[in-house]
Amino acid sequence: MGDHLHGASDWMISYRYMYMSMGDLYAGSSTVSPGQVFGANYTVAPTDMSMEMHMLGVMYAPTDRITLMAMLPYLDMEMDHLIFPGAAPLIGFNGGRPGFTTESSGIGDLKLSALIGILDQGRDKLHGGLGISIPTGSIGEKDLVPGPGGLLPRQLPAPMQLGSGTLDILPSLTWVHSAEKWSVGAQMRGVIRTGSNHHNYRLGDQLGFDTWASWAVCNWLSFSAGLGYLWEDQLSGTQTDLLFNPPFAPARRTVTTAFGENFGGQRIETIVGANFIVPCGPLEGHRLAIDCRLPLWQERNGVSLGVDYSLTVGWQYAF
Repeated sequence: MGDHLHGASDWMISYRYMYMSMGDLYAGSSTVSPGQVFGANYTVAPTDMSMEMHMLGVMYAPTDRITLMAMLPYLDMEMDHLIFPGAAPLIGFNGGRPGFTTESSGIGDLKLSALIGILDQGRDKLHGGLGISIPTGSIGEKDLVPGPGGLLPRQLPAPMQLGSGTLDILPSLTWVHSAEKWSVGAQMRGVIRTGSNHHNYRLGDQLGFDTWASWAVCNWLSFSAGLGYLWEDQLSGTQTDLLFNPPFAPARRTVTTAFGENFGGQRIETIVGANFIVPCGPLEGHRLAIDCRLPLWQERNGVSLGVDYSLTVGWQYAF
């Protein structure tokens, strides 16, 4: 995202679809079973999660050195859970079923950024970015969750919410070196949270770093590969309207996602991708791209789901 500037008065519109799959439970850098999570005094363990994101974007360059960017996502998320076999009351509230699924969907947070050229020396280009994330995504999503009174609409934990609920600062720095057939690049980006939201918590700050190399097979097809690193801090504060201890077993905890120490972590991932530019016809100049990320190593804070893979397919058109 935001890997290049546009020429003065240029526009670009884009659509991206991303799918992320999260499967194994991690405690630190080791995988653990739901049984081990129950042994750590939790009553409910998430077993997998999927997230689909549709991202609409627009870019406009008022000058050669400044490109403005706006992005608005639509999210669709689903998380499966397993109930501690010894929690007979909770299983009873769930109609005798040992597990349940929660879902949420809707508009996420609006992101507005400016990319500013710092250095342009022919083959070497360096630009910085500064943006804000406006909390347009809901943090009050509810779904049917088992508890006293049966399956009732209850507040979902932060991973299933559509936004951060806070105004976030989005800095970045990108360097690209280009040659006739190949290019290399690196990008550092961050998310700095400000304050706490109205549910009394703040998501963790983030720091990411990507490096890549790209090879053009011809003037309309290129392939790329690289490495990425992402670090995320723990959630701070207390998520209001959540149940932290089951009333039938107050010495136990409820679900892992209710507790801030089970948020955040770090991972290293490999990145492979391809870019295709339609060379002729009515769609000439339209760009199609695919990007796949596979974790090589990951370490989670507390107990939480790790990432299996993420896949992004995008379309762009500049004019």
